[in-house]
Amino acid sequence: MATLLASLFVALQTQTANAATVDTNAWYILLNRNSGKALDVYNLATNDGARITQWTRNNGNQQQWQFVDSGG
Repeated sequence: MATLLASLFVALQTQTANAATVDTNAWYILLNRNSGKALDVYNLATNDGARITQWTRNNGNQQQWQFVDSGG
């Protein structure tokens, strides 16, 4: 049993992670893998604290997101 666990641990260690490159100048639509719905700013709000929901994808401005470099 210990040999099996050790070989499984080694197998898991050898897998490498591949991160996607994010373009900070591009706009993205973020979809939930399970529901298929898009991240959406409720009622097209632009104020601080606006509610974020999942909604059927419609490609509107309220569903477009941009990644910002946090400087880290």
